[in-house]
Amino acid sequence: LRTRLLPASACKMAAAVTSSAATSAAVRSYTVGPPTAAVVPVGSCVFGEEFVTAPLVDKVAISHDTAVFTFGLADEAAPLNLPTCACLLAKGGADAEGKPIVRPYTPVSTNAMAGKFELMVKVYNGDAPGLSAHMDSMAIGDTLEFKHIPFNVKTQYPFNLKTIGMLVGGTGITPMVQALHAILGTEGDSTQVK
Repeated sequence: LRTRLLPASACKMAAAVTSSAATSAAVRSYTVGPPTAAVVPVGSCVFGEEFVTAPLVDKVAISHDTAVFTFGLADEAAPLNLPTCACLLAKGGADAEGKPIVRPYTPVSTNAMAGKFELMVKVYNGDAPGLSAHMDSMAIGDTLEFKHIPFNVKTQYPFNLKTIGMLVGGTGITPMVQALHAILGTEGDSTQVK
């Protein structure tokens, strides 16, 4: 028997948001979709060890403080090719001293998506807003810088375990989405997820 952290109905996580256009009453939604195993070897990511800009191509609110930010890739036919559970480093905005802010983010999209990738980000708007607030203030077409370094590659699929327990919160959620895509999207994988 396979325990699933996300029931099939949760894979269609949808959140309605009102279009930002003042004259439009259209409602948009975001859907995660079914689990998709699109595993690639380490060293395949389109981003290397130097920061490269990527344009914001879409932004969908999931809740009052969380959004999915979609960034475009230079090659619209190429996938991100990020290894399972690895993250990207994003750079943008400025801290109180005027220095660029760098934070790690793990995409919620898989390598099956071509020409773009999605980051689900909780937006913090406190006394000292950080990169998430900067991202939230971005307009479609604005750019953010990204890179991928070997240090940011964690345990890779296949995990070769009978059971995996997931107790996550905050930044630990998005790497688990990547792991769940690999486990639940691979035909014949009998790993139990608790």
